[in-house]
Amino acid sequence: MANIYWPEEKVFPRFSRPEYLDIVDIRNMDFFNDFKFLPLITLQGLVNKHKPQIYIILRDEDELWLKLIRDENIPINKMDLNNVMEKYRDYCKGYIIYDPNVPDTLNLANIMSGIYDTVIVNPRDISWIEGLGFKKYGDLRGRFKNRLEVYRWGYEELWPKCSHRLLVPMRPYPVSNPPRPLQIAVRDYASALKLFIHYLDPHNVEELSLFKKFLKDMPENSAILGWYKECEHITVRLASEYNKFVVVTTGAPHLVSNLTVWSGIDVKVKFKLPPLNLNKLGEDKVYVTFYINDGDNVQWDILMRKFWDDKYRGKIPIAWTVSPFLIDLAPLIMKYYAESMSENDTFVSGPSGTGYWYPNINPNYTEKFLDLARKYFERTGLKFTEILGEFLDGESLIHYSEKLNLLAIKLGYRGMDIFPYYVGKLPVPIIPGTVEYTDEKSTYGWLKAIATVYRKRPLHVLVICIPWRFKNLEPLINIVKKLSRDNDFNLINLHEFAAMLNPRYGIKLSKKILEEIKTKKMLEIAKHIERNLKEAERKYDEGRWRESLSNIMTIYRIAKQYLGKIIINE
Repeated sequence: MANIYWPEEKVFPRFSRPEYLDIVDIRNMDFFNDFKFLPLITLQGLVNKHKPQIYIILRDEDELWLKLIRDENIPINKMDLNNVMEKYRDYCKGYIIYDPNVPDTLNLANIMSGIYDTVIVNPRDISWIEGLGFKKYGDLRGRFKNRLEVYRWGYEELWPKCSHRLLVPMRPYPVSNPPRPLQIAVRDYASALKLFIHYLDPHNVEELSLFKKFLKDMPENSAILGWYKECEHITVRLASEYNKFVVVTTGAPHLVSNLTVWSGIDVKVKFKLPPLNLNKLGEDKVYVTFYINDGDNVQWDILMRKFWDDKYRGKIPIAWTVSPFLIDLAPLIMKYYAESMSENDTFVSGPSGTGYWYPNINPNYTEKFLDLARKYFERTGLKFTEILGEFLDGESLIHYSEKLNLLAIKLGYRGMDIFPYYVGKLPVPIIPGTVEYTDEKSTYGWLKAIATVYRKRPLHVLVICIPWRFKNLEPLINIVKKLSRDNDFNLINLHEFAAMLNPRYGIKLSKKILEEIKTKKMLEIAKHIERNLKEAERKYDEGRWRESLSNIMTIYRIAKQYLGKIIINE
């Protein structure tokens, strides 16, 4: 593929680096009644597969993120819709008219766009686009009666000419409750990569049968980029059955835009662990951190900027879920997050590692999946992952821990009213969400009830925050202020959770502490630490994780007593 690098070990390709960008701002367009965005966004794909040159602003976030591109010294030039269409007309062999009476022909025209180097046109825009010098290439009006007919023909005639490495569900029509236009973003990406686009209903027997044909034809470790309507779980189950996974990039009409640009700006970046503050560790307290899920959804990773720039971010210990595939899809955006993190921010891979799948559905796929995931975890520096699935067995969790070198595993999506635990011979803690945020008063009330009823200390509580319920971080800072005044609680980041809950990691940290003590010539203190470290290692070797941690907590208390505040960067 021209100027696109897509080796087998990468799920998503890298485009070439833009030398300059023409910016087209269409935020004011009526996306329900004016469909001129369709030829523009498919032309973007045809142009950018050779060299990214067109960047489209669909919503305010697109303009906000554009500053990162400017900071890379890539010149930008603002153009209007007509001018950019005329400028890049020669990249296109003509236009294909889709049939509004059979909306799925829009997706068919989008597939043909990639195969034949054409753009999509609504019938009402024919005179406009011909006025810009474009010629008709094809017309889909009247050729199909329904959705199933469209995609059956597409499977027979177009699927053999498409890349089978990604499959793209896209809604080809607007909806009214709530009002949303058809899927706009990602159509450039599909055209550029010759991807097949569908909107098959897995609850319909015939459509499900066709969907399974696509899944069967795709290679292992390939991705489905969303789902039909509300069919999240059935889609993830089907993907899992066929040794595939889901990477959500479609669903919200304006997201994720300009992937044909972002994928071409390659930068060196890794997520780091936040520092450990030993002053906070080893006390008989209820330890609390907050957890924002849904980061496997690349759309959320783009929208997360609003919360990341919130004035309270950095004052609240938050574990932010992200997609490891940002390193392919938008490495510059990943770099922005990685380089501006605070001591209270920790990054966690969304479920279930590199890609959303259910390990319990297809345990035989676990090893193959984790071979891929390991490469992405090494590239991104991630040390935590969330795993979803019904009735997960201990074997899957052990495989995850060993293959990905994890510090902890976050289990489940919602609050589960349980605390961290261990599985079999696995020293890596399994951390479920104990409390799910509902509102300030109720959430603080639950935390106080936990501190009152459960007297075991230390106790670790993860507060689940579903991002779509929040407008900003103000509700969380209000809870943090209450907890900070309450002697029962201590607020720590997720890395500090792992330091207190993972005996293998705690032993590693204790050895670093011992080295620091010895460099300061505190020999008696060093002997005390050595005794506890020896006991921690013995108990660890015997599989007595919690008893080993008791000695590690003693080491933490000694260290902060004699060395004061220590920040350990891992």
